[in-house]
Amino acid sequence: MEELVFHPYDVRMSEEGEIIAIVEPDEYLKEMIENKETCWEVDIDVDYDEEEHEPYLMVTLLKDKGQIAMAFPYGEAWEALSEKGVISIVLLTQFDLDHGDTSDLISITVEIDGFLKGYIAGAMRMWEAVSEEIEEE
Repeated sequence: MEELVFHPYDVRMSEEGEIIAIVEPDEYLKEMIENKETCWEVDIDVDYDEEEHEPYLMVTLLKDKGQIAMAFPYGEAWEALSEKGVISIVLLTQFDLDHGDTSDLISITVEIDGFLKGYIAGAMRMWEAVSEEIEEE
């Protein structure tokens, strides 16, 4: 079985500073969330969009043969992840989201470790230093 990649169709932030990624339900995704025998792995990287001249925090949650991939432009999400370090994955159809029906909602919350929080904080400081230098030129 090849690796399946899922992307949220909507990403929000809670009042508590937690990232909420809303993904269309899929049978394999449901199995990934319900499987308590394996753990979630978190991969974080920073990429730079040459056209937009903006850095993106690339967050990938991996488990079994699937992954949920997200990209966050520099800003609020970076800060929330470096401080709180919480991402909730919610399986919910766009129709149910639009109509406020959460009766079939399936979710899991993944907390990133201190090392990755530090990596994000360092990337934020690096981008702030680089962007200040560019502005001064």
